[in-house]
Amino acid sequence: MRAELSSYRPTLTIRVLWLTDSISDPADKTKTTPGPIDQLATSLYSNFCRSTEQLLGRGMGIPVFFHSEYPPEPVILQQSQHTILVVLVDDRMVINPLWNEGLDALGQAVRSMNNQHRLYPVSLTPNAFNISPTVATTNFIRLHRLPVQKQAQQLSTTLTHELCRLLLARKNPDDSLKSTYARLSPTPVMLFLSHAKADGEKLAETLRDHIESSSAVQTFFDTNDISPGFDFRSELEGNIERSVLVVLQTDHYASRTWCRREVLWAKSKGCPLVVINAVREREERSFPYLGNAPSFRIDDEDATWPTQVVTMALREMLRYCWFYTNLADLKQVGLVPQNMEPSPNPPEILTLLTRLQKTTAANLIYPDPPLGSEECILLSQVAPDITITTPTSCADNSCKSNQEETTPSLASLNIGLSISNSPDLVKFGQGLPHLQDAMFELARYLLSKGANLAYGGDLRPDGFTAQLLELVWAYNNEKQEQAFVLAPERNANQASRRLSNYVAWPIHLNYSQTILAQHHLKGVFKFIAPPTDLNLNQQQQAIFVTPNSSEHRYWWFRSLTHMREIMTAEVDARVVLGGQVCGYAGGIPGLVEEVLLALRHSQPVFLLGGMGGCARVIIDAINGNSPKELTAEYQSRNDGYREFLSYVKQQPELVNIEYLTMV
Repeated sequence: MRAELSSYRPTLTIRVLWLTDSISDPADKTKTTPGPIDQLATSLYSNFCRSTEQLLGRGMGIPVFFHSEYPPEPVILQQSQHTILVVLVDDRMVINPLWNEGLDALGQAVRSMNNQHRLYPVSLTPNAFNISPTVATTNFIRLHRLPVQKQAQQLSTTLTHELCRLLLARKNPDDSLKSTYARLSPTPVMLFLSHAKADGEKLAETLRDHIESSSAVQTFFDTNDISPGFDFRSELEGNIERSVLVVLQTDHYASRTWCRREVLWAKSKGCPLVVINAVREREERSFPYLGNAPSFRIDDEDATWPTQVVTMALREMLRYCWFYTNLADLKQVGLVPQNMEPSPNPPEILTLLTRLQKTTAANLIYPDPPLGSEECILLSQVAPDITITTPTSCADNSCKSNQEETTPSLASLNIGLSISNSPDLVKFGQGLPHLQDAMFELARYLLSKGANLAYGGDLRPDGFTAQLLELVWAYNNEKQEQAFVLAPERNANQASRRLSNYVAWPIHLNYSQTILAQHHLKGVFKFIAPPTDLNLNQQQQAIFVTPNSSEHRYWWFRSLTHMREIMTAEVDARVVLGGQVCGYAGGIPGLVEEVLLALRHSQPVFLLGGMGGCARVIIDAINGNSPKELTAEYQSRNDGYREFLSYVKQQPELVNIEYLTMV
């Protein structure tokens, strides 16, 4: 491993600290309902890493970790170049000695590191300011006076602005502020309000007045903000280059020369741009270069639109700052080739014409995730010799031009995904959003590299299988130079070839006819019959049973094993992440069984232990240890499991469960 890579630390991480307020389900103690503070913390993950509701969207991608049971040790500050500690303070935390002591240590560590990290306490109650004195002397983000439903947006907007200022200060350090004034607040973000005076000036004034009265950002409004004696054009270009261009798209906007120039300047310089759609009647001609940017439609009856515009503009500035800063760090350690020209937005034809004319490099890198096949086809027709990729896609240093990459690197390989919930997520500073995100991104990049996926999932509404189908259609690697849209029968054929979803008996018997009909055309589901050694007649096979008795649990055990055996025979490799170590319906933990079957077939297995669970237990066993989770004694602590093992041993004709073979 290169020395630079071994010393790599992520550019920026956000750590959310709070005392969980989840509510246990009285009927099932293993299930909980997130409380308001839990939801507030999760909203930060959605805003800064990946949306928990729009998995197909282009998230920010900043790592976000959770600490909801106890405060982390100060050593975590060594794990990234900039660590952002967001502390959600309520009365329970104020009176908790463990949290006061832990926060005091974190606060002192942050102060001792020359403003490299940030600690942002957030007041959720009026008593929040009585927390540890080291924290209490820091200016709070004050949410306790706001209704609960408004707290998430206010917190996100404030943090977004502060992160922009942090990264902008790193990008443009001012040597005059390195001593006494190093702890003063950095320069605010500026919004350039691009508008047509004929019908957009009133909107621009409303937005400017809102910003001046209730926001820390600054604005460039019009020529009145240019000092006398300075060049008009140079001032406009210079202010656009250091701002977020906020386009107030009214009926007359596209017909104004200076408005169009401002948009083209911003795009040619790689500056953030957002579009505020305020067209009232019609446009004679829509300006074609307003696309490929976030947009927002003004609702005349919604007085909060200026707040939403500021939030969107700040998010776009942070996305740009994060991309440029993180890319520079990845280049420094060799994870991204030095000759890649940055494009902070997914490339468009205008990008190829404006950005690449200024450089000899024929390589363009844009933020993850990779574009879908329909856009890649179009760009390859325009610039077949140019490499267009993302940081993750080129991390293996195998970047090729659009013309060279005729066959994806994993083409025709069937990859089994062994991914499920882990009991260790909290211990590793994570939650269900992290697991869901990891599942989705693994699938995305495997598909984009040409792999076919095999998954032992189910048909729950809005489950992972439905998301996988969307990815399959987005990353179709067939050569279709002219066919951007597939006919329904082509869609179904492609889905059945790129994705196989295995469902064991009797699970599929519990699905409604509506659900089955909804997925019938896609042809991705393989309903596996029970194994013949169960000797179940047709009548028995037609009835759904729950594993609530030793006999029925044995049926589930053999059926799940049979399904996994068929799946293993049809895949070439397996990726393992998370996994329950207890509370399962089969005979042994599901991911353990899938790994054992893969090893018996001499298949490559990729174990990802960063989320704990079965994957980490298996790694522990491979390293020569004897994890307790792989013993009958440990598993027998679960309800009904000891009786189940006894039932199996008492009947010689049944398939036994030998834990010794696992370790």
